[in-house]
Amino acid sequence: MPATPWPGRQRELAASRRPWVRLLGLTERGWPRSSGEDPLLPDDIGPPDPLDADPPAEADRRAFGIIAACATQGIVLSRSRRNAQGSRAGPSPLLAPGGNALALARTRITDQAASESDRLTARPQEIAKHLATGSALRCWQSWHRPDLMAHDGLLVADHAVIAESLAEIQSPTSLARLLRDPLGFVWKYALGWRAPDDRERPLILPPDEFGRLVHELLRRAVDALEPVPGFTVAGAEEFEGALEAAVRHVIAAWPLERPVPPEVLWVNTVRQASAMALAGLTNEKFTESGTRSWTEVPFGEHTNPPEPKNPDWPWDPALRVDVPGTAVAIRGKIDRVDLRAGGVAVRVTDYKTGERPENAAERVIAGGAELQRVLYALACRQLLPDTPAIRTRLIYLKDEPAIFLLPDLDDAIAQTAAFVNAACGALTRGHAVPGPAADDRLNDFRLALPASPAYFRRKQAAFIAAAGDLARFWELP
Repeated sequence: MPATPWPGRQRELAASRRPWVRLLGLTERGWPRSSGEDPLLPDDIGPPDPLDADPPAEADRRAFGIIAACATQGIVLSRSRRNAQGSRAGPSPLLAPGGNALALARTRITDQAASESDRLTARPQEIAKHLATGSALRCWQSWHRPDLMAHDGLLVADHAVIAESLAEIQSPTSLARLLRDPLGFVWKYALGWRAPDDRERPLILPPDEFGRLVHELLRRAVDALEPVPGFTVAGAEEFEGALEAAVRHVIAAWPLERPVPPEVLWVNTVRQASAMALAGLTNEKFTESGTRSWTEVPFGEHTNPPEPKNPDWPWDPALRVDVPGTAVAIRGKIDRVDLRAGGVAVRVTDYKTGERPENAAERVIAGGAELQRVLYALACRQLLPDTPAIRTRLIYLKDEPAIFLLPDLDDAIAQTAAFVNAACGALTRGHAVPGPAADDRLNDFRLALPASPAYFRRKQAAFIAAAGDLARFWELP
């Protein structure tokens, strides 16, 4: 029986003779117990001994003597060398000094297995055949080798699951993961792994949720201005009125659908997003007459057409959109589409709520991290074949809004197509290596990779060699 936690049980054991006894937890502060200071009679007022008829220490010593004397067949006394905090714990004064003590190491192989872990530890030949432990051992060994192993993303070439995942319609998010982190693409889209959702009420919105909030306000504001009076001809008061209506709706509706911060913080967050959205709506002057605008325009949804279908959309969202020169089809939603009267020109806008990169003006696809401009313009080119002029741009809304046009659409499409073919080729060969996005702090699969940065340094040369042509695209601006 444990000696420390239940002193009442010690008295019960002393009153009931047992030939075999084992006492646990015989440490210097465990048994016998110290009397301590009486909270009603502190030591500076008077000693408690004359008033205590049976001090705990004396009762414990007496119970121990009775239990030991009655254990005619055998008694085992046990203590730990460390307490719960990890500090050293001395033996109880009840233990005879210099007695027949046996020190048991934590790493010893037990004579009697108390659990499956003890049994497997005692049988090395069996633990090597155990599926889980064998896999863990091979994983640990592969992490410390400079060459690539199965745990580093080496797969069977031409695997059917990989082929099925590549045949799926890709979104800008999934395509970016395919290009920048092939191993993460396999985990999420081939194996179906998903990071658990944190449903606790946050104090601030995560960056991706804040971005969705700004896009929701922009969508509702623009939709409220179309077709009358029209987004391109609306005045400042009409912009503010449409945005205020969107703010009121979001403040009331979002808490019913998802976790949001407490009310005061939530209202302030929506107001901040509203200011950012207003800057995005009013940062430019329109001179083209007869321009029609749409927001959140879907494309490439031929496998799952949106319902209900909006008859005012500039194209049929169920039409297929392909990356030219590849076997990959894409789908998505364009933040904003502005189409000139007569279909002579179309402008595609992608809003960004994050930090503006230093080289924003020189970026084209940014090593696969910035595909929206290219993919959205590609969708317009295939779905609006009679529109000769296509302009695609990014608008960063944080701080002072800034617009960045894609200078050469044809070159960007060619780069993207070659990039996609290289990524698909690497996965088909069975080389699903971690890419530059694998070590990103916002990567939701970072936990599935080794925590030590030395892992990436040790394997870097092997990763680049296995990636082949894919690696050179990671350096593209």
